[in-house]
Amino acid sequence: MNEPEKSARREGRKKQKFEPYKVRIGGKTMWQVNLESRSVERDGRRIRIRPRRTFASVEEARTFADLKRIERKNRGVLAVSMPESLRTAALRAAEILRPFGAEESLIVEAAREYAARRELSLKSETVKNAVASFLAAKEDDGARKRYLEDLRSRLGRFAHDFALRKVSDLEPGELDTWLRDLHLAPLGRNTYHLRLHTLLEYCRTRGWLALNPLKDVPKARVAQDKAIGILSVDQVARLLENASAATLPHWSFSIFCGLRAAELGRLEWKDVHWDEHLVEVPSAKSKTASRRFVALRPNALQWLEPYRDLKGPVCPPSLYQRLVADREAAGITNWPANAARHSFASYHLAAFRDPRELALEMGHTRSEVTFRHYRELVKPAQAERFWKIVPAISAQIAAVA
Repeated sequence: MNEPEKSARREGRKKQKFEPYKVRIGGKTMWQVNLESRSVERDGRRIRIRPRRTFASVEEARTFADLKRIERKNRGVLAVSMPESLRTAALRAAEILRPFGAEESLIVEAAREYAARRELSLKSETVKNAVASFLAAKEDDGARKRYLEDLRSRLGRFAHDFALRKVSDLEPGELDTWLRDLHLAPLGRNTYHLRLHTLLEYCRTRGWLALNPLKDVPKARVAQDKAIGILSVDQVARLLENASAATLPHWSFSIFCGLRAAELGRLEWKDVHWDEHLVEVPSAKSKTASRRFVALRPNALQWLEPYRDLKGPVCPPSLYQRLVADREAAGITNWPANAARHSFASYHLAAFRDPRELALEMGHTRSEVTFRHYRELVKPAQAERFWKIVPAISAQIAAVA
């Protein structure tokens, strides 16, 4: 037999796609139709699978083959060789997307969105690792010790509860639930909200997060009608008269200059410009990280005169206990939050009627906020008495060693 004859014989034995052929299965005559072959990977090797369908009669086989030929012509090889499980899944997906129209394009769009989410999840970090990285970055940036301690405390709690969760998988609803389950007052909850927002923005810039989920979590509503507590003129006078030599500067700067407690804790005597009658709050010591000057008015200068030549920190160690002792000695049992700073603002606005100047001295960014909080809390006559509180006998104020 020559070569062309052998080739023709082999071609005759080769079963054609979509062409029914007879087989014997279990002693019975059946008909089979070969489908498009496809390649799959098994055990690290790629193998070719040749699927086929079996029918009891030649009529069924021919009908199926004709349908496959038409389908192949209309949709191409992929549609014919598609596994039944994949075809079923595609039909179910189309059914789900039908109410939104254009099922075919939506299936592709949904697949792309899912692939993007999976890719982001794979390269995202766990909450535990993200918090550690964020804290290290803040430390490298030179964040203040007190701020770092606050971050470690609050974010450490968050990292404990969400340790191995991927940052990219966090949902607004669960973050809202977590914040509410802290059972904190509105201001406390909002502080956690702020710290989380800063963390998640850091994660977004690192590519671990597409969008910050906390933007859809509302902050707690803080009541605006709560009255601000201040000290009366008599209480201020008694407090200064009963203060110890070590704590008198703290009270003078907080009551007559409105400095924050944290700013006072970092203040040094070199920051007091005696000749210019100013106290400087450097940016490194300010809560808002912006430098500002506050006027030292005549009565404040009289209280501080004995300390003019001192150097080093303004506040002594164990300050809190000393301040409590001063308040008890002055007979002040009810101490409103931020009483000294709020008193300064209230008496300042009543006496000088300049909310812009007051906002600058307090380190506020908007004067309207200052005006709204402190207007009409103090009458002008009371303000005049406040700014005339001076030591009875300055020489009796003991100098600090």
